[in-house]
Parts: sequence; structure tokens; C-alpha cells
Amino acid sequence: MDISGVKPRANSAEDILASAAFRSDLDGLNRAILASLTAAGEPAVINGNVLYANNVETFETAGFSDIMAAKRGALVAMAQRSRAFVEVGVAGGHAVLLALHANPDLRVVGIDLAQRLRPFWPAVEVFVPAAAAWLEARFPDRFRLIKANAVDGLREVAQTRPIGAVDMLHLDGGKDGRMAELEAIWPALAPRAWLMQGDYAHGLVREATAEMIARGLARDVSDPTFPVLRDKRFRVVETGQAVPGESLRLPDFDGKRVLICTAHQDDEVLFAGGLLSEIAPRAEVTLACFFRPAPGRDDTATRMAAMARVCAALGVGHVQYPFAVEGRSRALRRFISLPSEPEELRARPRRALARHPLFALLSATAEGAMHLYAPDIVITHNEVGEYGHREHVLLHHAVRRAAARAGVRTLLTFGVGMAGAGLTITPDPEAKRALFAPYLPQWDGVARYEFALAPERFLRLPLFAVTAS
Repeated sequence: MDISGVKPRANSAEDILASAAFRSDLDGLNRAILASLTAAGEPAVINGNVLYANNVETFETAGFSDIMAAKRGALVAMAQRSRAFVEVGVAGGHAVLLALHANPDLRVVGIDLAQRLRPFWPAVEVFVPAAAAWLEARFPDRFRLIKANAVDGLREVAQTRPIGAVDMLHLDGGKDGRMAELEAIWPALAPRAWLMQGDYAHGLVREATAEMIARGLARDVSDPTFPVLRDKRFRVVETGQAVPGESLRLPDFDGKRVLICTAHQDDEVLFAGGLLSEIAPRAEVTLACFFRPAPGRDDTATRMAAMARVCAALGVGHVQYPFAVEGRSRALRRFISLPSEPEELRARPRRALARHPLFALLSATAEGAMHLYAPDIVITHNEVGEYGHREHVLLHHAVRRAAARAGVRTLLTFGVGMAGAGLTITPDPEAKRALFAPYLPQWDGVARYEFALAPERFLRLPLFAVTAS
């Protein structure tokens, strides 16, 4: 089985290209393209693709391009391991035709602007719609064209899900927007999907691919049976919803700068005491706490000193911001709703959190910390507030915005209350109890929270943009 759980088929690209069924369909597709160009008074020239070299006249009689053989093999391997294929840059539809023949169960959405944006281009406004119309007629339940630019078309697929979860993606249009294209389709991707980056020789495409990998949005292919992964014209990587959570290991903290953003004193031990013990000797760690203790508690006067003692014991830096006071902010229940059933706990913003008086302050403070400490990795609360704590939810969204604005590549959240795979640390129970000790006797985290000594989990969030609104 492959990353999508689809058993690969046996036929090679060469087998498919030589088959009578493919040759018959290829002839029909090429005739449709030629007829459209002839009717428009245009020469019989189309873009280069997986079959033909670029701008070859009388392409329909030309042999298949040898330099594209590796890409054909990779495309077929992807199609045979997939169910739902989205291609940006359909052109003459030859890659789509090859993929449809490689897997009779595959469904495809093609996206193409079909506009001649450069005067030296072939007549794409003529032959792209003609090719798509032929494919839609030949494969009425398996292919459709969205005539749009890449990002808009991908967003439409993400919103409408016409072929279900996408587990195969071919980006082969523009060169300078690949990160934005992946972001647009991200909500519709399967947990694991194949991504083929066309025009890989172009510097912007290589840079975008490297950035995807650095941000945990993609990784090298793990399937040892995959025939071809790259040449200078393309590269195949794995991507998908599950990939960020699977893309971080403990050694990835070695030599890194780590910023942990917590709402309250004690959160650092409760959610990350085991991780802190592991990474403190191998990384430069700073703990930033954003809320001062609530007045009137038994531990109001001792909490900040306890946090300082924990950090000193671990050998990590810390900062306590003075601006927000626990429990004193404008009622968060007006902004964040919690369901009545604890087992289905999910904190949902009831209105725009950015309108909460503390949001801008927390986000700006977090962004300032990121510029000051220049972290490689940021860790904070998750979107459900672990056990439904509204201040945790507020800080999660504030830090997430700050991380996007500051260009942070790796953002992790605590795993309590969240599903999904991630980095898991099993703390030593006695060592973690020792970290709780500075908060005693006023506060006992082990007695209060059943998960206090359980394995700690950290989930990686997908971050695309360098800046955010």
C-alpha cells in the first residue's frame, strides 16, 4: 500500500503509452486540439507536456519526448496510488489523459486560466478549452475543468470538494506562487498526498519546495517502491493534513532556539514539563508567560516565584509579561463558546477574537518576543484550550497570528484535548513531580489534573505565509 492506502497497479508508463486504448484516446484528443487551432487560424503548436516537446509543429505526428520519460513514469506511479487528482496547468490535457489511463478509478479536476499571457505563447485560449471539452465528453464522470487562475481554482476545489479528499496534486502552471497554491488547496488534501512540482529547474519552484519541507508541509517520499522521484524538470514529495504532525522528532530541537508561550504560571510544567527536561540541555529555551496571577487565590503571591524556580532548575530563560491579569479580561465567554458535553470539548470563537481588547496586545507582545528571541520553534496552547480554558484559546490565536507575521517556520501546540499524531514525550513521573514541587503546597497540579503525568503530545500547525492580516 502507498501513503493513501491505494494499492499500486502493475502497468508501467511504457505499457500504457503502447496500449491500443491509450493510442485511440490520444488520437481523439489530438484531433480535437488540431481542429480548434485550424478553425481559429492558429498554427498546430501547443505547450510542451509529458508527451511532447515545447512548441513542436505537427505535434500529433511527433514522437514522445525522451526527456520527459522520467516525469511520465512518476506521474503514472502517483496516479496508480491515488483516487483524486488536481492539476494546475492542464494545457493540452495529455498528463490528465495519461493519469486517467493509469488508474480507471481516478477522478481529476484540472485548473487552467486558458489565456495567452505572453505574445510568444501558443494559442492556449483556443486549444485548452477544446482539450478540456474533449476530456469531459470522453470521461464525463471523471474529469472537469475549472477555468481560473491557480489560487482561485484551488480554493474552489477546497470549498466544494468535487472529487473528495485530494491525494494527488500536480502544480505545473506559474513559477512564483507555489506556496500560495498549496495553502489554497490545503483544506481539501487527504491526510497524505502526492505533490509533483513541475518546472523544478526554476529557482522559485525549488525555493518553494524547500520552504514547504522546512515548514513541515511536505517531506521526501517514503515509499521505497516509487520508481522516479525527480530530475531537473520535476520533483515528487509527500504532503497532506497528517504530514505536519509527523514531521518533527526530538533531535530536531538540537541547537535550536525555542520559545514557549504560556498563559499562566504552571502551564509550562503541566503541558510540557517532560519536553522541557528533554530539550533544555540541547536547545536555547525561553519561557514567556502572558498573564499575571489572578488576585485572591491561595497562590497569587507565590506563582511567579514558583515559575522562576522551575526555569532555574531546568536551566531555561523566562519572562513574565505584566499587561494581562488572569480572569480580569473582558468576559471571554462572549467571544469563545464551550459545549456542554466535556467529552466533546471544543472551544469555538463566538465572534472575531481580534475584537477582544486583549487580542492585539497579546499578539503584539508575542510578535515582539519572536523578534527578540528569534526562535526556530514556538510552542503554545491549542485551539481548544486543552481542557476548555478560554484564556488558553485566546493566547493560541494571538500567538498563531504573531508567528505568521514573524515568519516562524515551526509552531507547535500542546496536545491535550486534541486528536492527531505528533511528537510524544513520556516524562519520568518522579522528575515531573519534582518540577511541580515549587508550586506546592498552594497548588497541586498532579492531584488536580489526571493528565499531569501522562505522555505529553505536541502537534505541528501548518504555517504558510510569512505575513498575515
